[in-house]
Amino acid sequence: MKYTIAFSGPAWSGVNTAWLIVWDYFSKLWYDVIWDKEYQSIIKWGNNIFMNYISSDWKFLSSNIDLFFAYDKLGITRNEKVYNLKNIVEIEKTDMVNMVSVAMFFTMIWKNIEEINQIVKDYFWNKKIPQVIQERNQKALEKWVELAKDLEKINLDIENLWKKEFIDGNYTVAEGAVDASLSFYSAYPMTPASTLIKYITKHKNVEFFQWEDEIAVAMSMLGAKFAGKRSMCWTSGGGFALMSETISMANQMEIWWVYIMSQRWGPSTWTPTFTEQGDLLYALNASFWDTKPIVVYPSNIQNAYDLTQKVLNWSDYYQHPIIILLDKQFSESYFSTDLKRNLESKDKKLDNIKFNPENKEVFEWIQNIENDKFLRYKLTEDGISPYTYPWLENGDFIATSYEHTESWSVTEDPEEKVEMTEKRHKKLETFKKNEFNENFRGFTVINENAKKFFVTMWINRVVLEEYVKQNSDYWIIVIEVLQPLDDELQNFIEGREVEKLIFVELNYSGQLETYITWKLWLNCGKWKWKISRIRKYNNYPLFLEDLSKL
Repeated sequence: MKYTIAFSGPAWSGVNTAWLIVWDYFSKLWYDVIWDKEYQSIIKWGNNIFMNYISSDWKFLSSNIDLFFAYDKLGITRNEKVYNLKNIVEIEKTDMVNMVSVAMFFTMIWKNIEEINQIVKDYFWNKKIPQVIQERNQKALEKWVELAKDLEKINLDIENLWKKEFIDGNYTVAEGAVDASLSFYSAYPMTPASTLIKYITKHKNVEFFQWEDEIAVAMSMLGAKFAGKRSMCWTSGGGFALMSETISMANQMEIWWVYIMSQRWGPSTWTPTFTEQGDLLYALNASFWDTKPIVVYPSNIQNAYDLTQKVLNWSDYYQHPIIILLDKQFSESYFSTDLKRNLESKDKKLDNIKFNPENKEVFEWIQNIENDKFLRYKLTEDGISPYTYPWLENGDFIATSYEHTESWSVTEDPEEKVEMTEKRHKKLETFKKNEFNENFRGFTVINENAKKFFVTMWINRVVLEEYVKQNSDYWIIVIEVLQPLDDELQNFIEGREVEKLIFVELNYSGQLETYITWKLWLNCGKWKWKISRIRKYNNYPLFLEDLSKL
């Protein structure tokens, strides 16, 4: 069973609540549900549309909407340009219009008033809403259940199965970070990253600071990391532009950070509440000079939770800046999942990496003293130097943005410059050697027996997986660690008979294609004619129908 229901209206109409009630109900029935929202940046009016993609088989995204509740004419005229609105139910202006649409929908799936009242109460049970609003909800439900009796009924398979969690992408990353002992978070609100503040601040063991701008956010995170806090910050492209100089600084000082960039449409402010995948090349080269942050791009909800924990550990161990790249579609879409059943996926190395007085010997600072100076930047075979925190006796050092010696003294000596440059770059080679193995790869392959490949990132995977289920000639490569690239990816592609590589991404210039074809030498010779592309850049996510011309 697959079914799409959408609610559309102005921001003030409570359209979001109607959508959430339906989502919550079907998530509790163990359905695979994706909740997607598209909304204008106009605060009061404009048009918002909220979709529930409900399936008993697998998650899907489609431009076909089976049932469309329109709270005004704009909801129809704006959205019919993007979606195929199969069955439109227009609701005239009325009190509690969102409850009206809820009552009508549940009546259409054979629910009586008692059942509908209970569904709404279950949704609101732990939310503090005034008694007068509850009474108005009740009256609206009763009135419109009666009026909806003549509407065409919908036959959906309703089974009371095990309850799934109802979470969005930002929540997933926040929970992954907190479960990996995040202790400091700084941010300045910016769509679509803003909800992280709400999710993280509910955890009282995480110190949070909201600063006056993104420069202060990034610098405070570096300061917290220097002082021994496991730290992270989050923003979107415009805020990241202000933060990016600190990547170069962090690389030179080897005081690492975890930065999360949730992409939205650009350039500049442009359409800030819509999705894109246009900051990939920016993230890979997000600094001046020859600095390369580690960049990851989670491919689904569980992967986002697990990868966030790995990233926090990697940043500590390799002492290197890391960017988690997301997009608006991931950050603000909701997914039914059993994420919390898998808490044991937490990286077992955590307790050996996180600093505390009980495991301070891990940092080995006592063995690295020369001429009464701690060798903070000691040259090592793997490029990883010993580290301390400020309060440890004899472990003092200056974290300088100048070039420095092993004992952190400023230097401009050419030989020492070469040694330190090679040391910093060597850490990425050490990362590849340590992390990419049979237990963890930087990419995921789906349906290995085909000869035509989709190459893609994050939520595009949902649409491509559905397409592959229907078209066995194709398989999918989802790249999750973009920098450094897993060498096995090239071995994997070259070791198979490939008819076509199709790069699927949400940007105009083909940034994923540009990067991968360059890194793997696929832009010339025998490979050049095998490469094709699907690029979408109209504000909206990838739909199954976008693949119809293949």
